[in-house]
Amino acid sequence: MASNNGYTPSLKMSDSSDGDASGTRSLLRRAWNNENAVGTINSKKMVITPFRGVNNLGDFLARQNYICGGPNQLKSSKPGLKNRMGSILSSCDGSGIAGFSGNPKFVADSSDYIKYKKQVSMNANY
Repeated sequence: MASNNGYTPSLKMSDSSDGDASGTRSLLRRAWNNENAVGTINSKKMVITPFRGVNNLGDFLARQNYICGGPNQLKSSKPGLKNRMGSILSSCDGSGIAGFSGNPKFVADSSDYIKYKKQVSMNANY
């Protein structure tokens, strides 16, 4: 059995191909450069906090129960029925900003916020 005689390869933390740093930079390019993170869509300013905007955790304009088109499994035409059962009334506001399509009951925990703050710092230096 051959030994390395105490040789240990040096670790380079500043290497651009480092897995964690490279993954975070890729995330910053994709998630932090979209219109939800920038703060304005169709000349309307974001109402939710930047944390929620970047992580897509709420409606951009903080609209409650906003529905404008989109899939609806219950809205199907059935022959012989005058009314469509389960159809959802649309409340489009003409802003051109898509409604929130995530889970409105999801609550981010403190580790999500800490990760966000680290990404804010990294984004400032990126």
